This record gives sequence, structure tokens and C-alpha cells, in this order.
Amino acid sequence: MESISLWQGLALCGIVSWIVISSSLNVTRKLRTLVQPWVSHHVITGTPMILQIQKYQHGFLDALFSGLSCVVSVPFYTAFLPLLFWSGHGKLARQMTLLMSLCDYSGNCIKDVVSAPRPRCPPVRRIIATKDEQENALEYGLPSSHTLNTVCLSGYLLHYVLSYTQSEDASLKFAGFAVACLIVCLTGLGRIYLGMHSVIDIIAGLAVGFVILAFWLSVHNHVDSFIVSGQNAPKSVSKT
Repeated sequence: MESISLWQGLALCGIVSWIVISSSLNVTRKLRTLVQPWVSHHVITGTPMILQIQKYQHGFLDALFSGLSCVVSVPFYTAFLPLLFWSGHGKLARQMTLLMSLCDYSGNCIKDVVSAPRPRCPPVRRIIATKDEQENALEYGLPSSHTLNTVCLSGYLLHYVLSYTQSEDASLKFAGFAVACLIVCLTGLGRIYLGMHSVIDIIAGLAVGFVILAFWLSVHNHVDSFIVSGQNAPKSVSKT
């Protein structure tokens, strides 16, 4: 318990120190001044590529990418995550919940720091199918939250399934990896096709997503052990 208390104290001190230092030195404004013009330039210069992709406009593609955007959005996971708890996969549900929170917090922090615009509409055609998408269109662009979330959550889900089944079948691993890559690629392409993001937003979402996923895979067992052990866990929490 002493080591846990020490870890908690160090983490809290680190957070408070960062808040004080970043506020006193105006770190956010300096980073925005440095990065925003470069990102905005790439958003503008990437418009022709978006228009080129949108030339293949079709009702089926509109429905496909709009539906895919809903599947990887926060409202979907709000409904999906409780099903994992009810199905008995407590560890997966806990990890997916924490990972989604980390992804959303990190992505939105970067968006606020960079404050980069989304592709201008018009000339870009923006397809908004839900109220959630309408609210997303009012936010800053970089990084793409949908791409970031898809990389992290599909990657961790694949890791969990392979670990849970303990399969050594190379073809099964390859198939799972291929499906995860396909979902990530379709999500990124869909965000461009729908006019919600530029290419630089998707690249940033991929980069941030892989960094967060790599970090989470290195600490997720320690985090879950901390949650379900000692005085931190109610008696009803299962270690499955």
C-alpha cells in the first residue's frame, strides 16, 4: 500500500506541477503559435485531394462512411461498453473504458492546443448524418478523434482476443490484424470523404493513436491490477 500511495502522490504532484508550469510560462499559446500555421497550411493545400476523393460520390458510400463514423463514435461505445460488463468480460470492459477516456482526453487536448481548422465548406462537401456529427463539425480538426479512437480500441481489442484465446495460429493473427487495419483505413478514408477532416488530421490521428496504444499495452496489466486490488475495488468487482 505504501508503494501505491507513493505512486499516487507522485502522479498528483506531477499533474499539479505541469498545470502550474504550463500556466505561468504560457505553454499552450506558444505551442499554438508554433504549430497552428503549419497545420492550417496543410489543411488548405490538402483541399484538392479531398475534392478528388469526393468526386466518387455515391449514395452507398455516403451511407457506408456515415454508418462507420457512428460505429466508432463516443455514443456507440457508451452503449457498447456496458454489454462487455454484462457478458462477463470485466477486464476488457474496464480497459476499453479507460482507454477510450484517455484517447478522448488526449485528442481533445491536442485539438485545443493546435486549434487547427477543418476543411472549408464549400468547396468541400460535408456530409452530416447525425447530431453528434454536427457537433463534431464545430470542433477543431487535428487530430481526427475517430481515427485515433479506432487505432487504439481496435488494436487493444485485437490484443485482448489473441491473448484470451491464446492462439498460436499465424493465419488467425494475420486475419485479425488485416481486419483491424481495414477498419482503421476505412475510418480514415471515410472522414476525408465526408469532408470532416483533411489528410494531415488523419495522419496525426494515426500517429497519436499508435503512441497511446503502445503506451497502454505496456501498462494495462498494472493499471487493472491497481483497480481490482486492495481497498480500490468494491467487493463486487470481478477480476475476469
